[in-house]
Amino acid sequence: KFPSGATLTFGEGEDANLCIACHQGRESTVSVNTAIKGIGDDELRLREDGQTSVLSFRNIHYFAAGATLFGDAAKGAYEYDRQTYLGQFQHQDPAGGLQGPTQCVECHNVHTLEVKVDLCLNCHKTVKTVEDLKDVRGPSSDKDYDGDGNVEEGLYGELDTFREKLYAAIQAHARDQVEFGIVYDPAAYPYFFLDADGDGQPDKNDQGASIGYNKWTPRLLKAAYNYQYSQKDPGAFAHNGKYVIQFLYDSLKDVGGDVKGMTRP
Repeated sequence: KFPSGATLTFGEGEDANLCIACHQGRESTVSVNTAIKGIGDDELRLREDGQTSVLSFRNIHYFAAGATLFGDAAKGAYEYDRQTYLGQFQHQDPAGGLQGPTQCVECHNVHTLEVKVDLCLNCHKTVKTVEDLKDVRGPSSDKDYDGDGNVEEGLYGELDTFREKLYAAIQAHARDQVEFGIVYDPAAYPYFFLDADGDGQPDKNDQGASIGYNKWTPRLLKAAYNYQYSQKDPGAFAHNGKYVIQFLYDSLKDVGGDVKGMTRP
């Protein structure tokens, strides 16, 4: 069972079911909605100390590839109201041609987790290394999603632009709307830190430790959650790239980022 409450498998007896027992994340749309229930989107509700928000960051946890693969069915990312999202990644030519692998153990060595690049060559003739996978875009990915004018780059490049723009929009929203700056460090818990002085570095407490971000509004929390999600599944572009672009696009738009020229899958 996934954190959203959904029970999902690759089919009875399939080895890949063992993978998703751990690689499903620890949060979901459901848990984020539970945390923010009753608080206005832009309300900074404080604790009794008058300094820290009642909300705290919700962390998907690392390598939630199973949740990414199942997309909307798992609801591992934060899915916005009145939006539709792609479901399980089918890895198939939309014209009814070649069928790619759809389960963890078909793409990854079960012991080392190394990607079986030789299998990719059946369809993606230019792939010789794992790094080459970042240049792949399937036949159904025919739009310039990030609006940079490049329809030849791999889906990784499309997704990476959304990440870059979302982080900038999160910082602008925190600074201009919440009025408390924010910075992100992918290697340090709790990942988002207070930057009240706007110097681009985490503020420090009296002991010299970085201060975790403590001025969360629901709107900011949802966008930050999705940004972290996209960072912590490094294979998201291959696991269900267009699903990831969908929730990054929605997050970007919700915090006031510019989506002009972009295309939501």
